[in-house]
Amino acid sequence: MWRILDKVRYEDLLAAEHVTADEVLRRLDYPAYFDLLEQPLPANREGILEALSNDRLVCTCEAGGWNITNMGAILFAKQIADFPTVSRKAVRVIQYRGTGRAETLKEQMGTRGYASGFAGLIGYINNLLPSNEVIKQALRETVPMFPELAVRELVANALIHQDFFVTGA
Repeated sequence: MWRILDKVRYEDLLAAEHVTADEVLRRLDYPAYFDLLEQPLPANREGILEALSNDRLVCTCEAGGWNITNMGAILFAKQIADFPTVSRKAVRVIQYRGTGRAETLKEQMGTRGYASGFAGLIGYINNLLPSNEVIKQALRETVPMFPELAVRELVANALIHQDFFVTGA
């Protein structure tokens, strides 16, 4: 109730407080951040932290050091389990037999942040989906039954449009 009234966004809450610069770089997949933004990796630690701070993934701690925001953790955690406030938001993919939820075939828990682990997640889901073999000029080609773009859009929407304040869902 207090979180609703004080208007603090989930992303701006802190996943880790008063950590060193080295700890920030150890816990966040900052190379993935720069790769996804198609920016060169800064030459020094201060440049990396400044870029992460500009996008509110980290912020300076008044007691010294750095704080990692929930947004930083949920998007770029190397190990999402290292952040108790967001660890329950880890991606979980379950493949069921048939159309019901009675029998599980496969279950996979994600360990990385949404942004840094997204390509691997899409690859994993695409490997679970059915595909057809088409013969073209004497060569067999595997054609997925669902376009990768549609899978990416569906998964991205499921991740981003959740209510992060809801726990246990």
